[in-house]
Amino acid sequence: MKKLCLSFVLLFPIQSVLFSHSVQACGPIVTQSGNVKNNVSLSPVFSDRIEYERHRVWLNLTNSQGLFKQILIAYVTGATNGYDHNYDAPTMDANKYADFFSIIESNKLVIQGRAVPFDVSDTIPVGYRSEITGKLTISIDHTDGDLDVLNIYLEDKETGTMHNLKSGSYTFSTLSGTFTDRFVIRYIADKKLGINEMEKQLQHLSVASKNQVISVKSFPAALKKVSVFDITGKLLYSSPHLGSSELEIANILTGPQILLVKTTLENENIVTRKVIF
Repeated sequence: MKKLCLSFVLLFPIQSVLFSHSVQACGPIVTQSGNVKNNVSLSPVFSDRIEYERHRVWLNLTNSQGLFKQILIAYVTGATNGYDHNYDAPTMDANKYADFFSIIESNKLVIQGRAVPFDVSDTIPVGYRSEITGKLTISIDHTDGDLDVLNIYLEDKETGTMHNLKSGSYTFSTLSGTFTDRFVIRYIADKKLGINEMEKQLQHLSVASKNQVISVKSFPAALKKVSVFDITGKLLYSSPHLGSSELEIANILTGPQILLVKTTLENENIVTRKVIF
């Protein structure tokens, strides 16, 4: 897996907030294939803690000739949805063939910190610059936190397409130029369905844990699938094709911890709840 490449100036104030592993720092010399010269490893300043919320997705822009650009969108404790000097990193635009960035307040970012608690109605504009005329591909590199179990949609406003990146990469045609209003990252497929409407539909969904038994109930929409993950994203339990309104899960062998219960309803709405097991 390729690592995000940052300058020392941009990396040092934000590495302890956005990264849970060693990262690569480098100079601005980047080849078309994404290779970087003069790499040096830096260790994280702080280790992960359960009380520190962090839900992240790394997105790649690639093509069949070896182009590689990566951005990070991170919902982290302390960040806001405005521009934050300690949580957001502007793109260096160091690759002559293309650039890839998220956008906030006209700033083009290679790393964007977003506020917690995570809001499924959040949207993030995504743009790119291309000196290439032809096909480019946007895909998920990896995720963590709640974004491990939630769908992540890419809206292409030029074609009217809403593509679930969890189901695979999205390839599109482009001319050369800079495009800042074509793509949007979403977590709800229907952009007309706001958070209030979604919460209303899910108001009869309950997820509870007692005596090491997780109880899930839904009305009027029946349960289609229920999966349980630990805080690292490891799958502990999955029960597909339910078609019932209630489920009790009593066979998870784990000690006391916070678990994520991902519930898919028959109407295709997906919600993830945290429980203390």
